[in-house]
Amino acid sequence: MLYSKLKSLFFTIAILIVLWVLIIEIINPAGEFMINDDWAFVRTLQILISEGRFAPTGWGPSWAPGGPALLTHLIWARIFTYFWGFSLTGLRVSVLIMGILGSVALLVLLKMSKAGVAEALWAALTLVFNPLFLSQSFTFMTDVTFTSMTIFALLLLEFGVEHRKIYMLVIGLLFALLAILTRQLGIVTAIAFVLLCFIHPSGKAIGKWKALCLALGLAIIPWVAYEYYLSVVGSTPLSHHLVLQEMFLYPQMKGFPDYFMFLFEGLFTCGLTYVGFLISPVLALKYRLIFSWRPFRYFAVVFTGLFILFEAALIGGIIDAPVKFCLNVIFNFGLGPVLLKDVYIMGVQRVPTLPAAWYYLAVYWAILAEAGCLQLMFRSLMRLSKAIVHQEHPDIAFLPALSLLAGLMYLGIIVLSGFHDRYLIAVCVFFMVWLISDRDPSDQPVFTSRALLAGAVPLVVMIWFSVSGVHDFMALKRSQKEALDYLMQDIRVNPCNIDGGFEFNGYHCYDPNFQPKEGLSWWWVHKEDYVITLGPLPGYETVRTFHFKRLCGPPTAIHILKPARQDGN
Repeated sequence: MLYSKLKSLFFTIAILIVLWVLIIEIINPAGEFMINDDWAFVRTLQILISEGRFAPTGWGPSWAPGGPALLTHLIWARIFTYFWGFSLTGLRVSVLIMGILGSVALLVLLKMSKAGVAEALWAALTLVFNPLFLSQSFTFMTDVTFTSMTIFALLLLEFGVEHRKIYMLVIGLLFALLAILTRQLGIVTAIAFVLLCFIHPSGKAIGKWKALCLALGLAIIPWVAYEYYLSVVGSTPLSHHLVLQEMFLYPQMKGFPDYFMFLFEGLFTCGLTYVGFLISPVLALKYRLIFSWRPFRYFAVVFTGLFILFEAALIGGIIDAPVKFCLNVIFNFGLGPVLLKDVYIMGVQRVPTLPAAWYYLAVYWAILAEAGCLQLMFRSLMRLSKAIVHQEHPDIAFLPALSLLAGLMYLGIIVLSGFHDRYLIAVCVFFMVWLISDRDPSDQPVFTSRALLAGAVPLVVMIWFSVSGVHDFMALKRSQKEALDYLMQDIRVNPCNIDGGFEFNGYHCYDPNFQPKEGLSWWWVHKEDYVITLGPLPGYETVRTFHFKRLCGPPTAIHILKPARQDGN
């Protein structure tokens, strides 16, 4: 029996890895370019290698630079550079491998929580093809490293609690520390673990004071010591982060009722709506339980009726509704972000767009998923409250309770501080672990025909959008790199006299005291002798184009432009 279970698990892992190989073959991670904020992390790693010290990440004004804790991320990348040399492709591969390991760990965690192999694989695929997770797996950003370390921590903590193995709890909390030392928000795992050890029977069996001492000694105190060390060496401790300071300044800055609208939009418009859509393939497995609640059925019927009227008016041209995405990876229509002057600063549409009718169909699905998720969340919290209010044995296991609490704490913190869509990757993981492992005997997740259809449709959409979107973005970045190499190597242009995009100018020209010049991009462009764009612009001459192919949309090109000569000059 054990051999049969291990064989099925290894076979499932093999399927997952083969899918990763196919994804990598299609997308291709190769290319000596930077993506989004990872130029700052590349600079920090280079200083660590050459000088042996931790430098500020280079984000924010000089009085409050921001950035993640970064240590684990840098150490993992340093291992790769030590054996295979320094290259930007190698740094991305290090994150890609971390993403593969994280998806495998999620599969093992869910299988260990007594989920079926098919359910565990379904959840792992939902993570892999999450456009936020897949896109960040092909960068040197910290999101995937943080998410994977968090999954490792959940896996080991669950094993330690289930089998009452202190050494596994120790290792799990050390992985929680590694998550914290990647992004400080990893602290939610350790806090949720300690809270449950005070209220949940499985946690109490470990010993609440023992759990508190372990969490303090292995995760919280070492993190605080690291933050103090950063302040001593002149790097970027959490207390100096602009994001943390804005969290406390926002209520006064925005006032009433703008601050409450800010929180509402962050929690529901971007937060839970995005998460609802991205975890909907897993959420669909709870189809029967969700629709067993009469108020939800009424809501679904009324909301669907209103949506049909809205779509009819939209398609008929009676109304005109905007297509709006939250910052910063997913945009209309693709993955990125494309941080070039024409696209990002000037707002010129250079990629295929999603028709409004299709966009609002996705919004409709996301809101239904969000409502279903909130209903299940309320039920789980009520069951957990038995241990707090009524001192009864809760009929929710330790792992789903841990994941749900950690996910809610994490979401609450990023809503208070403001966030980008990629921050929601960890929330998706926490909530998927909760949904799959919270196994009510009366309604276990099963692949009924309706559940499979409801889950397969968004998963197929995510597979197509994620793979094609990341492929097209990487093709764009390789073409952009060719154009910049031409300017810097062939005609020897000073990089700070080129508007080469956010990452390029950030890496070459970052200055915390820089003051943008009128008409130039804010990303440290000193002089605009040349500008890199996705198309021609009025007032500029095209110097050269570098073509690339896309899976979503016709072939296009990166353009090198220069200001057109004025008459008489």
